[in-house]
Amino acid sequence: MAKVHGISVALLRPLAELLGRLDIDPAEFLDSFGVDARTTPNTYIAGSLVDERLDEIARTRGDPTFALTLARRAVIRPLGLFSHMVWLSGTVRDALVRAVRFYAMVTRRTTLTLDDTGPRATLRQHAVPGIVRGAILTEFAFASLVLRAQRATSGRFKLLGATFSHERDRTTRAAYVALFGVPVSFGAPIDEVAFSADQLDLALESADEVTSAALEATIGQLTDEPPRSVVFDRVRRVVVASLDKPVSLTSVARRLGTSARTLRRQLEREGRSLRSIVDDVRHERADELIASGTPIKEISFGLGFSEPSAFSRAYKRWTGSAPRPTRVK
Repeated sequence: MAKVHGISVALLRPLAELLGRLDIDPAEFLDSFGVDARTTPNTYIAGSLVDERLDEIARTRGDPTFALTLARRAVIRPLGLFSHMVWLSGTVRDALVRAVRFYAMVTRRTTLTLDDTGPRATLRQHAVPGIVRGAILTEFAFASLVLRAQRATSGRFKLLGATFSHERDRTTRAAYVALFGVPVSFGAPIDEVAFSADQLDLALESADEVTSAALEATIGQLTDEPPRSVVFDRVRRVVVASLDKPVSLTSVARRLGTSARTLRRQLEREGRSLRSIVDDVRHERADELIASGTPIKEISFGLGFSEPSAFSRAYKRWTGSAPRPTRVK
């Protein structure tokens, strides 16, 4: 099977095992996608097929909050290699940074971003432009993360808010409030959970950094993820916090307490440049704002461009086409 913007077999196999705990035939679930013992973990199945199968299971079970049911079962033990790597990390921050970095191991139709630059941190899921996401897997990703973080911190991890871009019937919303512990909004511009940034430093009781680092190396091979250093991640966080103003090596180096020359040398050793990092961050943020219906002019200035035409040229360079505003229904 060719790789597509979909769900990886590395996720589908442990998901099938999880479904087996609910008396759903794991082999039949995998067989419905043509997955067998010979299928490699880095094979990706069209997300729409997985969504349809999960929706069918939810209807058959008469469970309109099936994602939450799955999340509660998944918290008993980590779900697959990816989950083991994440929750064997030392702190909540370490876990989420790894989840963001290696999210492509489980799906190529969405990405994660962590914004920890202010007192209120957010973890957001972004759709690949033109690719539809299913509600069950979106909800499951956030619900299982919150439950696992709470379990690994003896309940100290708490949310400030949660939003989803899809709609849910009002009769089911109490179940979401009960799980997330905060009011949950649906039909929002973005899928995210928010929490106090100081919770990122909470230690995880499940921590085993040696094993987590070993799993990280294995997963890096599965995802073709280029090695990233602490310096790269720190630079990226500074860029995220500085999008509305000019970003230069000097300004970033000052924020990091080093010199522009040293920072350039560190990035060059990794085959990186500040411009490529700024472009990646701007592109991700632009797609998010376009999807939320933000006017192009507002996006342009918010991302630090001198005028909308400069943003349009950059966007065309990133994607091959000009930015098109999205109407929010």
